[in-house]
Amino acid sequence: MADVVLFGVGQFAEVARFYLEWEGSHNIVAHTVNREYLTTGEKDNLPIVAWEDLEQEYPPGQVSLFCPLSYRGMNSHRQEIFEEGLRRGYDFISFIHPKAEYYGTPVGRNCMILESNVIQPHVEIGDNCILWSGNHIGHHTRIESHCFLASHVVVSGSVTIGERSFLGVNATIRDNVELGKAVVVGAGALVTKSLEDFTVVPGPKSAASKLKSHQLKGI
Repeated sequence: MADVVLFGVGQFAEVARFYLEWEGSHNIVAHTVNREYLTTGEKDNLPIVAWEDLEQEYPPGQVSLFCPLSYRGMNSHRQEIFEEGLRRGYDFISFIHPKAEYYGTPVGRNCMILESNVIQPHVEIGDNCILWSGNHIGHHTRIESHCFLASHVVVSGSVTIGERSFLGVNATIRDNVELGKAVVVGAGALVTKSLEDFTVVPGPKSAASKLKSHQLKGI
């Protein structure tokens, strides 16, 4: 059982810790955060260590890291921590939920793939990606490093998703589409053609009705 230091103490870290402890193949020994956010020395009976001093308590070779951070800054914060950890000599684990449908195709380091993801054959997933629950990733798709896919995203076959991209809940990408780097696809959006770097596709938004719920006739 590998010893793991978990980056973060917020909700993402709490979710990641739950899954790792539930699955049981990794032993979480501590949390780490940047020193400026270190306000206490403990999180749910585990020590919290300043990221800048991590080698003093948990040197590379004795522990691996897991940094399932959010999509803040177009995933750049997670990328920065991941790349700094590599420079400091740490290895990273990945977590693939046992209830994900996954057939052994390549998945990079520091990835978190949650339950009910369907990852078809010949898919490639780079480093430092998060796939929240319930997505469909079609065959021969490539997800480049540092991406975040929220829940119930549908990616058709032979799609390329550029690095640091974000796909919102219920987004749909048709087959043979290429998304450039740092593309944002909003919740519920449908993408039918390739997109350049840094493109934003807002999802459909429903304005609140002037009617109140007690005035509706059909519900």
